[in-house]
Amino acid sequence: MTRNRKAVFEYRRNHPKVFKEICETCIPQRHFKLLSHKEQHDKDKHSSPSLRTIKAGELNSFICDEIEPDTTYNQRCKAVVHRLCCFMQNELKPSEVIKSGSLGKGTAVKGKSDADLVVFLNNIDTISELQENMTSIIDDMKSRLNKCDDCHVEGSTQFAVQISINCDGHSHSVDILPSINIIGKETSEAIDGAIYEKIYKEMRNASQYDRKYYSAALAPLQVKFVSRVPPKVKTLIRLIKYWRKTEFQERTDKHKLPSSYPLELIVIKEWENAGKHENFDLCKEFYHLLKTLADYKSLKHIWTENYSFNNFVSKPYYVVDPANPYNNVMDACDLWDHVAKKARKFLKVPLFLGLQSFSA
Repeated sequence: MTRNRKAVFEYRRNHPKVFKEICETCIPQRHFKLLSHKEQHDKDKHSSPSLRTIKAGELNSFICDEIEPDTTYNQRCKAVVHRLCCFMQNELKPSEVIKSGSLGKGTAVKGKSDADLVVFLNNIDTISELQENMTSIIDDMKSRLNKCDDCHVEGSTQFAVQISINCDGHSHSVDILPSINIIGKETSEAIDGAIYEKIYKEMRNASQYDRKYYSAALAPLQVKFVSRVPPKVKTLIRLIKYWRKTEFQERTDKHKLPSSYPLELIVIKEWENAGKHENFDLCKEFYHLLKTLADYKSLKHIWTENYSFNNFVSKPYYVVDPANPYNNVMDACDLWDHVAKKARKFLKVPLFLGLQSFSA
């Protein structure tokens, strides 16, 4: 969970007279202004069928029924996001709006998808200029988005405006992040490589705090990286994200469970290490992934197609963002021991009956 959402949750907890509806399942409790919002939250977060009760032969039908978004649902969600993008194009006149998050990458789970919309501004030229003007930019975006009928402004943070949109009876969180296009349009591999080298050199000379302002600008590389994997790998990504959704209580305190992105990257690297086969057994690969999470301290994953150095070589374990050599995505979670414990326990469910001997 991002720091910005936690700030919103804390604000709501501190104003109980306004946000009277309470979910007592979440840790800590979540507060809602309207009963309908809490009911939708309960439906999305606490009523999904569990993978614990199914057997291996039922996994494919379970994925089809409970995890994979159907075509109609996808089209409706994309239509809502498209209208939001058109609104921002008309209001802000950006050079481009990039769809990131699970909707942009094609890894959304049925009934639970998030979207990060990166708005490349026209009137800002450098990251330092963006940093200097970020507060006023965020305030202006909030003011404009309050006029949009398709969304509800939930709050804002240092780097984003947070809104919610309704799609086919489901509420989706959307972070809208102002940034600038430092990557440019795709050209040749040699030109792209020179551009990336220049960006990473700038980042190397920046402080750890200042590097955060590059994150949204590098989002197109993240989308490109995850989007290109075969459909069955995306199904495996959805499966591990669904496991996270149903096996863990959503936390609104200071502790952080892994977000979707590190799970996506772990799935992709494990698939690559297994030979990049496009026709694999989902149940066996799911079992293998859970074993990987149970032994997370052995992870040393990095991709060097956009950069040629390892900034985390001295770290005991890491999964380095393929778009950002200064981002070990595992650092954003401080509950890996808890995740590992859950994964070890889940390896014993009926779904994996017989796989223990196969793995050995």
